[in-house]
Parts: sequence; C-alpha cells; structure tokens
Amino acid sequence: MVDARGLIERFNAAWELGDLAAVSALLADDVMYCPNAWDGPAGAVHGRDEVSKVFAEQLGPGEGPVLGPVWAAGDRVVCEWRWPPADDGTVLCGLDVYRVRDGRIAAKDVYGKITVGRATSR
Repeated sequence: MVDARGLIERFNAAWELGDLAAVSALLADDVMYCPNAWDGPAGAVHGRDEVSKVFAEQLGPGEGPVLGPVWAAGDRVVCEWRWPPADDGTVLCGLDVYRVRDGRIAAKDVYGKITVGRATSR
C-alpha cells in the first residue's frame, strides 16, 4: 500500500524547492488539476504535461504560500496552506485536496478563501 501522506509531503518539499521535474514525476499520466475559482468557474487541466505547464508558471523564486500540515485517509490527502497577510490585513488560505492512485497524484483540487483578522496557527 502506498503512503499517500508521504507522497504529498514529497510533492510539497519539491514544490517549495521549485523543482518542477520532481513535482512532475509524482503526477499520474492522467492527472487532473482543478485550481480555485477566483474570477469565475474553475476549469480543470488534464494530463501530466498540461498540469506541469501550469505548475511551471506557479513555481519559482519569490514568496509563496506557507504549506501546513498534511492529513491522509486512504487515497485522499488534504494539505492546509496560507499566504502571508496582505497590506490590508487579509489572508488567503485554503486546502489542497489530493487523490492518490498507484503511488502517484491522480487529482489535485484547490479550495481557498480570503479572511480578515484570522489568527494563524503556524
């Protein structure tokens, strides 16, 4: 049985390093990525190559979200994240919800919200 939590922890470590090759290697060939819908309905991206292209635009130098704890139950994994507070005090925070199949990430769905005055636990 695959350690789903460990898989996502490896994914997060590669993400934080900006290592696109390592991130992509953890994706299933038919992976589906569905980002948060900030400006309208969210569109899903399908396939390792297409998802890797989207991730390439998100990785890189600069400030990114702080990745929080990872929880797993069977083939489902959840990871909390949050961005540093903006100048107006708002905080973008949320969850990534993963589905793992055959030792790779089969799906990643992103859910987020913007809060005001939220205490952070990390």
